[in-house]
Amino acid sequence: MSEEWETRQTLLMRAKNQNDHAAWEEFVAYYRDFIYMVLHQMNLYSIDIDDLAQEILIKIWKSLPNHIYDKDRARFRTWLSRLIRNQVLDYIRATQRRTRKHTAAAEDDAVGSMSVITEPDVEKIIQQEWEVYIVQLALKNVSSLFSERAIEAFSMSIDGKSTEQIAKHLGVKPNSVVKLKNRVKERLVKEIHHLRNELESV
Repeated sequence: MSEEWETRQTLLMRAKNQNDHAAWEEFVAYYRDFIYMVLHQMNLYSIDIDDLAQEILIKIWKSLPNHIYDKDRARFRTWLSRLIRNQVLDYIRATQRRTRKHTAAAEDDAVGSMSVITEPDVEKIIQQEWEVYIVQLALKNVSSLFSERAIEAFSMSIDGKSTEQIAKHLGVKPNSVVKLKNRVKERLVKEIHHLRNELESV
């Protein structure tokens, strides 16, 4: 990890400055896909997820400068989960009002079922999706540092394949598989730590 990386402000710290447009664009590049992952996990298929994701990003942009970091009480993901939950419920209520206004028929079942989403549910979804997202992002970032064979060996191990199965698939010896997996794993762990510091510390 370079000295420049270690000493620079985290992305979240920089994104709190609304005049730092480059930081905000970088923030959006990281978090847009994650927000989409969360919304899809919440089964919001009957509403316009694109619009909702954009509303959430705008809300983050407006609210982030006032977010106070407290490692014991106000973790960024907790704050983010509440913001997403509130935006989703606001969107659902608005959709239901439009439904009531334009038809006397029963409300759309999908929309009605979404209104029971609770804050713990959202926080659980965000936690699960964040862990997946961080690992995927870290693996993407380190992939260029290794051969395709090394990345495939590691990916197959994550999928539960045995060393022997991987060795047979790749046409290498089992001890070579172990070395390939361990090299990727060691670098991946560093990258995950790197990303957590950059994206979770505010």
